[in-house]
Amino acid sequence: MSSRIARNRLRPEPPRTGHIRILIVDDHEMVRHGLRQLLEHEPDMEIVGEACTGLDAIRIAEVQRPDVVLLDAKLGDIDGPDVCRRILALSPATSVVMLTGYLQDGVVLQSLAAGAKGYLIKDVELPEVKRTIRAVYRGHSVLDPKVASRVIAHAMPGNRAFSQLGGVLSDGDRAIIRHVATGRTNKEIGALVHLSPHTIKDRLEKIAAAFGVRSRTEVVAESMRAGLL
Repeated sequence: MSSRIARNRLRPEPPRTGHIRILIVDDHEMVRHGLRQLLEHEPDMEIVGEACTGLDAIRIAEVQRPDVVLLDAKLGDIDGPDVCRRILALSPATSVVMLTGYLQDGVVLQSLAAGAKGYLIKDVELPEVKRTIRAVYRGHSVLDPKVASRVIAHAMPGNRAFSQLGGVLSDGDRAIIRHVATGRTNKEIGALVHLSPHTIKDRLEKIAAAFGVRSRTEVVAESMRAGLL
């Protein structure tokens, strides 16, 4: 075991303050300033750092172990998906939200594959940023509707993944996944589709097992990649 890995394992977790501890990562100072102004007055949120490069973000995340990272998909030194992957390797309990101007399906899927729990486009309404932070902190996943539409539009229903998985999902399953993509809880989804939260949880676990994945985010990503939504 390397000394670096040993240090990482021995590093104490920052004390819990009752706030959602947030790291803001963007190479534009005005964006970082605007997000800080938006979030630091929220009674349940605390800004623990800002970074303009991927390397700075990784360094700060290793020390601070933030609850949530708001991360641009394109930085000057390292692309966001790689930063996401490296942050989660150091701080697995952190939830990463990509907050970016990039709509390309490749960037979205790379980010989700790296472990991001949220993907928002920068023209999103400010209350939605706060809602997303709180949602991923509670363990949920959130995708901007514009992102989902873009990826689905580029999916190929005739591809191999579609033919293999097309018979797995019912129309009801697909409706559940669409609601998961918008960040709704099992209770909220159950109310919309007239099923109990326990049934929603059970259906999602079975869908994840069929796809060979574990998280809600991966279920959405695999469904979109296969063109099943």
